[in-house]
Amino acid sequence: MTALMTPRPVLVIGGAIGDLILTLPRLPLRGEDIAAEEGGRAIGGCAFNVARALRRLDLPVINGMPVGNGPWGALAEQAMAALALPVLLRDSQRDNGWCLACVEADGERTFISIAGCETHWSHEQLAHLPLPPGALVYLSGYELAEAHCQALRDWLYRLPAHCTLLLDPGPRLPALPAELWDRLPTGSVLTLNRDEIAQLCGEGDPVAAAADFARRHAIHLICRLDANGAWLCSPEGGQSHLPAYAVQVADTIGAGDAHCGGVLAGLALGLTLHQAVDLGNRVAAYVVSRPGPDGAPTRAQLQHAFPQAAPLL
Repeated sequence: MTALMTPRPVLVIGGAIGDLILTLPRLPLRGEDIAAEEGGRAIGGCAFNVARALRRLDLPVINGMPVGNGPWGALAEQAMAALALPVLLRDSQRDNGWCLACVEADGERTFISIAGCETHWSHEQLAHLPLPPGALVYLSGYELAEAHCQALRDWLYRLPAHCTLLLDPGPRLPALPAELWDRLPTGSVLTLNRDEIAQLCGEGDPVAAAADFARRHAIHLICRLDANGAWLCSPEGGQSHLPAYAVQVADTIGAGDAHCGGVLAGLALGLTLHQAVDLGNRVAAYVVSRPGPDGAPTRAQLQHAFPQAAPLL
């Protein structure tokens, strides 16, 4: 990208979810009363993590995350304001969803999720979202799998040809409707980790299975293979490898979201998809080298951590 090029806008659709963290020695037995300590409250969720990664890299984001009517909605709005993200979608009937994360002494995490306004979508609500020419669109499987999200799926199927979709199914992959894969806009980008490739594309060699799926559905497919880097499979059947960046891993919380943010940032800056996946590898490597999900880097931090890589203009 040249210094004079205007970045492509990125519409991030999904949930800004509350995280309430409890630390405790172990999970209680059924009927047991056990003491715990509150480890903090924050806003997360796949869409919010992606939006935060993009804003840290100074990229324009169109906020497609609803804000509800309640304490978690108020906290979500504050977190969005800190990223200079105006609220475009409001729900006066429901609060934002939240997640109770129980962290045991050995670091094992157990989650209990409470759905909120991010799982209720309507055609009227989606009509408020702008789609500028050439926009990039991010969606996760969390929203598309919900019972109240048919309007969002209908909106996705009618996405204009001038837009590019990046879809991250995530853990909700098994709950997504089978029709989705045949109705994705041509040229969409699908990103999957190793387990998700096996679930959707078949067992065996993950890259070969992903390449066949990408060819049959006329999409690009990113295979995220942890320390083995990523493979990019094209609609024409091509395969290319993007090596991982070597770091000392602190934890892998938010790694997939960080990778999506990096890929979207690269595409917004005019990089090829191959180059954008490499940027995704870099951003994800930075995030996993620091504890917690809030480790998305600025451009300066990214360049300092990986001086051998070309700087973002």
